[in-house]
Amino acid sequence: MAEYTLKNIPEEIYHRAQSAAENSLRSLNQEIIFRLRRSFDAEDARMSALHAKWVMEALESGAAKPLKMAELDAAFARGTKRAAARKGGK
Repeated sequence: MAEYTLKNIPEEIYHRAQSAAENSLRSLNQEIIFRLRRSFDAEDARMSALHAKWVMEALESGAAKPLKMAELDAAFARGTKRAAARKGGK
């Protein structure tokens, strides 16, 4: 198992993690690993739900038809524009 030392942990986070570890009867290290694992599991669950939504939307959209190059270019331009708008808004 890999080892890593955390540096410059804000006092508030350190104290909250220490308190949570004591309440859960875990060491500080176990608490941090538990919380990291839980955050990654939550992210994986969100992505799985999003992928399932996309599959359902695709299935419900009807029979597939080949895209013309102009349609593909227009869809790509819309996606690029949305991505730029999201990036600019953050």
